[in-house]
Amino acid sequence: MSEWFKTYFTGLYGEVLAATFSEADSLAQAELVAGLLDLRPGQAVLDVPCGMGRLSLPLARMGLRVTGVDIERRFVERARRECARNGLDARFVAGDMREISFDCEFDAAFNWFTSFGYFGDEDNFDFLCRVRAALGPGGRWAVELVNKAWLVMNLSETSSDRLAGVRIDTRRDWDAASSRMSAETVFSKGARTERREQSVRVYSPLEMRELLGMAGFEDIRILAADGMSKADAGDVKFIAVARRGSAQALGAFEVTG
Repeated sequence: MSEWFKTYFTGLYGEVLAATFSEADSLAQAELVAGLLDLRPGQAVLDVPCGMGRLSLPLARMGLRVTGVDIERRFVERARRECARNGLDARFVAGDMREISFDCEFDAAFNWFTSFGYFGDEDNFDFLCRVRAALGPGGRWAVELVNKAWLVMNLSETSSDRLAGVRIDTRRDWDAASSRMSAETVFSKGARTERREQSVRVYSPLEMRELLGMAGFEDIRILAADGMSKADAGDVKFIAVARRGSAQALGAFEVTG
């Protein structure tokens, strides 16, 4: 499987990402994460992948000890600069989230902006197992995902948009057999044109519940994007919230649903 994520976030994509959310939007999402994970000042939190620290930084301002991990070094460097400029208690690490090796270091962890499913099923499962290992006993985990039922019903094969002076033209394809959404996106700005491809495994709430259970999580809740109501097929996104259980992962990764 192509490791598209190693190059996708370079170049013009960074300009688009920086303009996607307002400061108020990011603060509201950080507050949602803090509420879902029942975070309190002084607790240690893992943001993986963290991007430019969009949520890590406001969480650090709330008094949390945040660690962010992201594969794109430019994003990590930007987050470090912002952290230092504001005197915040946060650390940012450049690295592949499949290779995190923390051991019971965090009270909570989260994965936001539909950043789960980049890999094959086995690596996606292994990542969840590594997150579980990073959490202390009873540690909490939250992940935001695109809802497969909604995507199947509403997938737009093509779209065009413009953000931060960048034209974004995307062509998408859905593979029902693998439950993967593939896309080719062309970012254009002036004479500069960059073509990127991606392939993401999309999960249903049932599949995610099963996967988390196999990875050793308990008390799994499936919520709508507002973090309050239960998710249903009409929701664009859903959130899974869980707690590190006492049982080890089952060592299997294939799910059905």
